[in-house]
Amino acid sequence: MSNDVVRYNNGFNTVPLRQFTPVEMDIFWSICSKMKRKGTQETTYDFEVFQELSNYKRDSIESFYTALKSFSDKLGSLTYKFENADEFEQLWLFQRFYINKKLGTITIQASERFEFILNSIGSNFTRFELENITKLSSGYTKEFYRQLMSHRDKTLRKGAWFVKIEDFRIALSIPKSYQMSKIDVRIFNQAEKEFTTPDEYGKGIFSKFKVEKVK
Repeated sequence: MSNDVVRYNNGFNTVPLRQFTPVEMDIFWSICSKMKRKGTQETTYDFEVFQELSNYKRDSIESFYTALKSFSDKLGSLTYKFENADEFEQLWLFQRFYINKKLGTITIQASERFEFILNSIGSNFTRFELENITKLSSGYTKEFYRQLMSHRDKTLRKGAWFVKIEDFRIALSIPKSYQMSKIDVRIFNQAEKEFTTPDEYGKGIFSKFKVEKVK
C-alpha cells in the first residue's frame, strides 16, 4: 500500500479544484505529495512516478501525455488570492510545468511567492493520505474529503465540519441550479458510500460518516 502523504497550508483550502476532472485532481495531489519541502527547486520526474501515485489506469504514454497537457492548461486558473480593504494579490502555484513526451518526464518548479503553501505550513496545515483521495471516483467527493480532513483533529483522528450551505456550495463549486435533493444524491449519498465502503483490507476511509442538516 502507498504511504505517500499530501500536506499543505490551510490557506489553500479556499482554492476550489472543481475545474479539474477527477483524473486531473489525482495528478495534482500526486504532484503536491512529491513537491512538498522542495522549496523553489526545479525537479524532474518520470511519467511513471505520477502514473503510479495517481492510480492512473491506462498504460498508454500518449493518453497520459494528453491528460498532463489538459491538466497544465488548467493550472493557469489555479491561483491563491489574498485581499483586504487596501490590498489584492493573486499568486500562481507553479512557475514552470514542462512536459517532455519523448523522454517521458515532467519538470516542475513551485512559484517563489506561492511555495509557502507546500513548505512554510507550521501548525496550520491539512494532511491526508494520497491513496485515499485517488480511491474516490467523484470530483465532488474528492473535494469533500480534503475539506473534511482540514477539520480533523490530528490527535483524536476525528472531527466535524460545521459549514453554511452557501459556503459549502462555494467550497465544492456546486452549481446554483442544484437543489438540496440533488446535493443529497450526487454528493452526500455518494460520499457516504465511498467514504465507508471497506477496501480489500476491510477498512473504509472513515469508520463513520454522517451529514446533519440544521435549519
